[in-house]
Amino acid sequence: IIISETKLSFLKRGVILDEENNETYLDGVNISCDEVFEMIRSGKMLKTSLPPLGLVEGLFKKLKQEGYEHLIGVPLTSGISGTMQSWNLCAEEVGVDLTCIETYTTSYIQKYIALSAKRLVDEGCDFDTIINRLKDSVKHSNTLLIPEDLDHLKRGGRLTPMAAALGGMLKIKPILKLNVSCQGKIDTFAKVRTMKKAMQTAVDAFAQEADLDENYVITIMHTMAEDSFAFLQEIYFQRFSKCEQHSGYLSPVISAHTGVGSVGIQYIKKV
Repeated sequence: IIISETKLSFLKRGVILDEENNETYLDGVNISCDEVFEMIRSGKMLKTSLPPLGLVEGLFKKLKQEGYEHLIGVPLTSGISGTMQSWNLCAEEVGVDLTCIETYTTSYIQKYIALSAKRLVDEGCDFDTIINRLKDSVKHSNTLLIPEDLDHLKRGGRLTPMAAALGGMLKIKPILKLNVSCQGKIDTFAKVRTMKKAMQTAVDAFAQEADLDENYVITIMHTMAEDSFAFLQEIYFQRFSKCEQHSGYLSPVISAHTGVGSVGIQYIKKV
């Protein structure tokens, strides 16, 4: 996501690779979110890659030709993606100034920071004020993810077969964190039994670490997990009813690694 002056441009989140059938898809271009979810549900092990550098370089050249001198970028966290590094290399090659905001996460927080940057530009804020206000909000944010299918993580090489088998027997649900404290790298926050208990634990954790009121934005994300989504609406949205609330799907790039049935919650202090 690139902001330049009053222009907002969205680069697709990345590339979905179906190596079994030797197929490559651009997220949101030649494959839909639902199609990716159905592929995962059918048992396909998908891989992901960075947005094509040619698209990034082409956008930067276009913006430079239009007279924009400084870009603000909001890529996927560098803790799990090389997108930020590739954008900086492209900007250097094209000869435009680029400042990337490290969100230490992805999904709605990434979108919120980009839209907030655009709003601050439109309001006439100076560059340093924009960057400082965005970074301050990122400091007051968090993301917790709960994958439903441990077998999917096992097949993807992110969990040993023994750990997956044991977790399945005990109905263990890992709660994963993606935030400033782990520098945008996926880490384990807790391990509990049953999905409902995991969701309740995640919501309770947010309540303990932040005073989520009208000064915060909260969101629920899921991958074809309607029952879990409905439960989270009760225990998260109703509990923090003063917050600005959003919901939607986990992006295909993230879902490709966590599998269907996964849910996540986020909060961020308003910019």
